[in-house]
Amino acid sequence: MPGTFALLVLLLLRPVDLHYRLRSAGIRVPGGRIGQLWREQSEGGRAAGAYVRRLLLLLVVLSPGMTAFSGLVLRAAGVPLAGGWIASAVFCSTVGLLIALVSGLASGVLLGSLASLSMLIGLHAKAGGAFGPELGGAAGVAVGVCLGVVSGLASGSIGGLMTGRGPSVRRVQVAAIATSLVPMLVWSGASSVSFAGAVAASALVTFLTCAFRLPLYALEVLAQALAYAVERWTGRPTLQWAPVRHHNLSYLPHPFLGRHLALAVRSRPEEVLAVADACLRSPGNILVGWPWVVEALERAHAASPAEPR
Repeated sequence: MPGTFALLVLLLLRPVDLHYRLRSAGIRVPGGRIGQLWREQSEGGRAAGAYVRRLLLLLVVLSPGMTAFSGLVLRAAGVPLAGGWIASAVFCSTVGLLIALVSGLASGVLLGSLASLSMLIGLHAKAGGAFGPELGGAAGVAVGVCLGVVSGLASGSIGGLMTGRGPSVRRVQVAAIATSLVPMLVWSGASSVSFAGAVAASALVTFLTCAFRLPLYALEVLAQALAYAVERWTGRPTLQWAPVRHHNLSYLPHPFLGRHLALAVRSRPEEVLAVADACLRSPGNILVGWPWVVEALERAHAASPAEPR
């Protein structure tokens, strides 16, 4: 069972791997509600009890603490914040607990923790005038960005953990539209149309950016290119650096990954198969996975000299 902080990292970056890791530990429903997981513990599943305790520690203790610390840092940096961010952190943890009871523990932890941090900007900084007039365009953009970050990051992680695969592109698109329309409907009657439009547009763009992990993809491209170049020109094995092994939710293919696998397919077939397995869990790299690797292994075996009898 991963530790507390390792669980958080796995939830955000490798929810598909975490799904199968929890299943192998004996947890039948990794994305289940608190009641389901406690029932598994009462039936002898110690891993389920440890899983619940560590996620609740994240939600109830570490998340409010991180929000309070972040608020102090922002205040020290001169960002105007309306008071009460501790109360909003407690409120987000409470809502997260309710979601954990009725929907899923991991869902409640992710939504409660991410919302707690985002409200520092989307609520307290906005109310404090950090973006000009409280219902101005810049304030609307800030609110929409916070909504998009929370919903975009959480949707992929929750879907990956519950189903054992990343959400399809169509599901991400539908969720993005819903994330945009809801604030438009909520704020169009309670504030200016320009503010509601700014919230909806920025929420849509940010949701897609976070759900498809586009900023992280830029880093993955650089890391994959560097790993390939090092092995190509120095001969040092670097396939373990492949970003596909450390992130499950890339929706765009990694350049040079196929060539990198080709370098290692004859000398390190076990490592190549491990990367191929990781490709099957990455929506953008599935075609670089098993079909290509099986064909490459067959070619390498056919090209190798026959063993003497």
